[in-house]
Amino acid sequence: MKTKASRRFLLLLIVLLAVDWQMMAGHVSADEWSLSSLMGELGGRANGKAQFVEEKHLSVLDTPIELSGTLAFAPGWLEKHTLQPRPERMIVDGGTLIIETGPDRKSRRLRLQDYPAIWGLVEGMRATLTGDLETLRRFYDIELHGTREDWELLMVPSRGDVSAVVRLVSIRGGNGQIRIIEVVQANGDRSVMRVEEAAS
Repeated sequence: MKTKASRRFLLLLIVLLAVDWQMMAGHVSADEWSLSSLMGELGGRANGKAQFVEEKHLSVLDTPIELSGTLAFAPGWLEKHTLQPRPERMIVDGGTLIIETGPDRKSRRLRLQDYPAIWGLVEGMRATLTGDLETLRRFYDIELHGTREDWELLMVPSRGDVSAVVRLVSIRGGNGQIRIIEVVQANGDRSVMRVEEAAS
């Protein structure tokens, strides 16, 4: 009897340790899939690089404008380098936005706190790419739909100064990577960015 009881206790201990190890290792079952687990996956990378193709649909134009280039990101930092149709570089470093345009790379610096709508747009991308849920919640009400392999984040601005410009941000992806970032503006204009992250 004692031997059977000891074996049962040992088996139970092994199962509990296995479950704890899976949780510590970051393995998430379908039942445990949540916004926090998604942000944990996205934030698990120290930095990342990606290529993008973006379509801007503007009410004043009959056909969308297409841009392409590269993204690079790390906690607190984001660089969007547009190569086509004309070079432009936007760098977000902490609370500063730097915009470089033209062949001479003429630059302009903005303090994000002075431009809340731009700040909200920037953080919608930067904080998602780096899994910063706390910052996202400062600007948006967030809903997560789907599964680990195919998910969508719907983000509606929670601040009036952001909702005056942005109606909705939709971000789609799977398996710890972002694939599509769509921004719908308050005036009905929208942009759709397709992202292909480089292999780590």
